[in-house]
Amino acid sequence: MDTRFDLYDIPAGHEERFLAKLDAATRPQRRSRVLRWSVQAAGAAAAILAFVLLPTGNPHFIGAHTPEAVYCAYLEKVGSLYEQLGASGATEAAEWEAALAAMTDEAIPLFDQLPEEMPRREKVKVLKQYYGELLDGAEKLQQDWKI
Repeated sequence: MDTRFDLYDIPAGHEERFLAKLDAATRPQRRSRVLRWSVQAAGAAAAILAFVLLPTGNPHFIGAHTPEAVYCAYLEKVGSLYEQLGASGATEAAEWEAALAAMTDEAIPLFDQLPEEMPRREKVKVLKQYYGELLDGAEKLQQDWKI
């Protein structure tokens, strides 16, 4: 099968224009490469700074990357709240302890209720959200009662 290039003559000056464009496209453009590299480096540096300096996720579980680590961090925070309550000697301590227990005590922990086939990352996400909200509520309760 013949194409247009096989059947017709190339217009006058076409080859020279083509070669000039090809030469311009293949000529090294040092200035733009340096600029492109600088922009990429600046973008990478900004991403690293944002990752390192800005907290991500729930602040209660920084460094917890497994379901077990999230649950252990939760239990430590709840234990810390009970210790603060005991050390405070507040007159409303019994009421605050009852409220804290109502918020944080679980007959069957959510950690144990998650299905085995659920991906580990999904478990971590669910546990961080659930236990993070409980801890946020407990801390708000602590601030309201000034314990």
